[in-house]
Amino acid sequence: MKVAVIGGTGAMGKALARHLSRENEVIIGSRERSRAIAAASGIRGAVGSDYKGASRDADAIIFAIPYDAMDLVADLAGEVSSKLVISTINPMTMEGGLLKYTPRGDSAAEELAHILPHSRVATAFNNVPSGFLKEGTVPPVDILVATDSNETYEEVARLVLSIREMRPLYVGPLSEARIVEAMTPLVLNLAKLNGTKALATKFVTRKG
Repeated sequence: MKVAVIGGTGAMGKALARHLSRENEVIIGSRERSRAIAAASGIRGAVGSDYKGASRDADAIIFAIPYDAMDLVADLAGEVSSKLVISTINPMTMEGGLLKYTPRGDSAAEELAHILPHSRVATAFNNVPSGFLKEGTVPPVDILVATDSNETYEEVARLVLSIREMRPLYVGPLSEARIVEAMTPLVLNLAKLNGTKALATKFVTRKG
């Protein structure tokens, strides 16, 4: 699959792009094309472009941008029309030394779907901190996926499975994205409060 990572010069975007590039064609998207090209040069087979170019040339688009940068998304509606769009966006603010989930109303993924009504929108990769993806291999981790159709879930699942040790789990329609996103500050706060390294989600199946 040809995948654009919008915000691919940031820590999470770049880490995801590196792992996805092993089984997919990756395009790093940045507001500044020169920064995208520089970031792509460190990822085998990846190329860099500006947001519009990356979105236009890809089959699937991953938004790994800050929540407060979502006002830029509407300009890409034409380029991502009829395509798979994945949100990794988590609305968070720091309050009293801990992260809080602070969307403006709907979840970030639902907000994205309102902005891009002609795209197939899902949320995924929310609960995996970039620190979990720094090494060449990823520890076993579950990727929670919310989207409105089984067909779109299957598309996202194939992309998730292209990264070894990642397991996709369907949590239901996009309305469930709020719960998925809210888990991210919880996971980050758990790591901070308990003095651990990066934590991520993994669900254990009971045997027998």
